[in-house]
Amino acid sequence: MTAAPHSKPSFVDRTPRWRARWALAAFVVTAVITRGITLTLHLRGAGKDGGLVVAGLHIHHMVFGLIILAVLTFAFVLFIGETTRWGNMAWPPILFGIGWALVLDESALIVALSDVYWQPLGDLSYWVMGTFALALLIASIWAPDKSDGY
Repeated sequence: MTAAPHSKPSFVDRTPRWRARWALAAFVVTAVITRGITLTLHLRGAGKDGGLVVAGLHIHHMVFGLIILAVLTFAFVLFIGETTRWGNMAWPPILFGIGWALVLDESALIVALSDVYWQPLGDLSYWVMGTFALALLIASIWAPDKSDGY
């Protein structure tokens, strides 16, 4: 007697390629939304202090990305080896993509240590985000597509 074939992947069949695809989708969607919001604020004349300002301090969206990545990293450290818990859920790669999109969108700020978002040096962020998206795209195509043996 033969076993019934799987009609769809089970919950435990999540693969590195599956995770890379979720991360890529989250990264691209977040980058587009973030750039759309910042462009809208810029066109409305928000200036350097546009967006979220707390007690006169402009809070860059990179800060939220760093918080997401810090919480995600801390959770991974606490649950290391819990592959059935972490490897089969969509939210870790989604948070990974969101966090890195928010951080890398302001990579020119990190390099220049100045708010150069709308200056020529701000284009560095496009190159960094493009390189990261390309790496995720490559991973989403060539990462292992098996749940074992990697």
